[in-house]
Amino acid sequence: MGNISSVARGGGEEGQGGSCHSQGEAEDLMGQGPPGSPRGAARLPLLFTPQIPVAPLQGQEEMHSPSDSRMRNSITYEDVLDDQGIPTMITWTHGGKEVFVEGSWDNWKTKKSLQRSGKDFTVMMVLPSGFYRYRFKVDGEWRYASDVPWMNDDMGNAHNILDLKAFVAEDLRGVAGLEMPRSPESSYNNWPLGSEDYSKEPPLVPPQLHLTLLNSPPATDRTSPLTKPPHVALNHLYIQKEETVVALGKTHRFDSKYVTVILYRSLAE
Repeated sequence: MGNISSVARGGGEEGQGGSCHSQGEAEDLMGQGPPGSPRGAARLPLLFTPQIPVAPLQGQEEMHSPSDSRMRNSITYEDVLDDQGIPTMITWTHGGKEVFVEGSWDNWKTKKSLQRSGKDFTVMMVLPSGFYRYRFKVDGEWRYASDVPWMNDDMGNAHNILDLKAFVAEDLRGVAGLEMPRSPESSYNNWPLGSEDYSKEPPLVPPQLHLTLLNSPPATDRTSPLTKPPHVALNHLYIQKEETVVALGKTHRFDSKYVTVILYRSLAE
């Protein structure tokens, strides 16, 4: 742990030095700006870390070799992914007071402390893609988590395993061949119906649509709740004709409630 903290402090000092150096270069560049810009001396360049890696500004000594600079500044998606790594959460859920983890990502050199969160211990690490083995040290005892993938080494010691694979977005243009072909324009017409169209039998009604309240037998017990209608019968208009009356019914659903409206109309003139 001491080595990790010292490296972090060293990196912070180098980062501060780099920031001052950038500000000094910015002042030199402003001094060489055009004299006709009244705001040139008051403006400072934005100093920030971009989210996407960009090529650094070229100095005067680099301007004579544009081909070499293009080769150095060409950054692929895989290079950026390797530099950033893959965020990985390692969790220990088997109790303990003090939990550390070490693994083959740095050749078993350092142990990282897991932070307690309730009954679990977690640590976030950024690792490059690859296959790793790791183990936990819980209260001074080496252990492995049985609820995640693990394996035994040649000596019979159990280690957890971690297989990180870089995610590369697929080229959406590669699935263009799977698209359905367009229907021919000749199929879109408005021809009038012929005699063969009227001679066809109407399609059969699905058997589920017969399970409506209009076809339900009358309930003898008025206090008993109605049966729950099937979802395929919702939002359909049903009609039932008798000798003297016709009934129109429709069922709607509102959250967990079902509302059925039935309209009766007399056929007598």
